[in-house]
Amino acid sequence: MDSDCVAPSRSGLMHTALALSLVSLYVLLYAGQSGAVLQCHYCPLQAAGRRCNITTECRAHERCSSGWRRYGRVYVLAVQGCASPELCGSNQTLSYKGFEYEITYTCCCRDLCNKAAAAENRLKQLFGVTISPADNITADPLSCPED
Repeated sequence: MDSDCVAPSRSGLMHTALALSLVSLYVLLYAGQSGAVLQCHYCPLQAAGRRCNITTECRAHERCSSGWRRYGRVYVLAVQGCASPELCGSNQTLSYKGFEYEITYTCCCRDLCNKAAAAENRLKQLFGVTISPADNITADPLSCPED
């Protein structure tokens, strides 16, 4: 037998296996949590005021978002979901039933904070009281504390 080769001891192998297990556990539990993910309301682009009771989990560093299109003071189209910080406070052109609409996006940074304007608020809108389509919104893409 060659004197340069040394077989690892049984306790050395056990320590190595334990260390690898702990590293793997750490990676599984913490590596993917560089930023907490949000739960947000999700609704595809549709007529404002329609019910949509779907939630979704955003990817890390995304915010809850609400987008809308107004006709005068009345919200006529709405969309909800997750958005990258770059979309917050911006306008984007989307197609709905064959027409192009410019949608204005706002964002927020808490679970389920992007609730659409309630249908009962439409009467207030018709009388000139502007109702925001989302609670705790921000157009500032840098204002979320987890970034």
